[in-house]
Amino acid sequence: MKGLIISSGTINDYSLLEKLIDENDYIVCADGGIDHLIKIDQIPNIILGDLDSISLFGIKHIEDKAIQVEKYPSIKDNTDSELAIMYLIKKGIKKITLIGGSGTRLDHTIANIFLMKRFNKEDIELKIVDDNNIVNYVDDTFEIKRRQGWFISIIPLNFDGICVSLTGFRYPLYHKYIEFSSTLGVSNEVIDEIGKIEIHKGEALVFESLD
Repeated sequence: MKGLIISSGTINDYSLLEKLIDENDYIVCADGGIDHLIKIDQIPNIILGDLDSISLFGIKHIEDKAIQVEKYPSIKDNTDSELAIMYLIKKGIKKITLIGGSGTRLDHTIANIFLMKRFNKEDIELKIVDDNNIVNYVDDTFEIKRRQGWFISIIPLNFDGICVSLTGFRYPLYHKYIEFSSTLGVSNEVIDEIGKIEIHKGEALVFESLD
């Protein structure tokens, strides 16, 4: 099974949200994410969180549609997005997509990105999607299809940096060391049908970004 988490961050392209709903088996709204679903007349399997970011219209919608809710106290040790991930894991779902996990709150955005590193250690495949970006955690091999106008960036996550090879890219690399905090891996492009990333050592975030 595959799970989709809808958080309350920025979503402008609702056709993307509809596509993700069709591709996933279980839909969780993290708190105010329900307000996004209302706009496309969809109902999640469950809403969870402290319910502090749901609009009054959203609260009424929940009541009218009798949507299952798992409410948490406002003072807690986890964000609503993290609680949603943990909920899906308990259901045995290991492939999880998060949308609405980025936006004006950079603290939430960065925290959600680092959750990818944490849950990868539990064998969870978590990716973050928004209108212009797809973010994946990679510590081995990863392939990306060529798409016009999309840029690929490889950002080291560990302090020791990464050793990486890139084939099928405009700027290929062969066992290249990229140190932590370097911008060397930013804004590459896939020029073959498929671009292949091999992380020989270390771990990285791989961004697919539409300019």
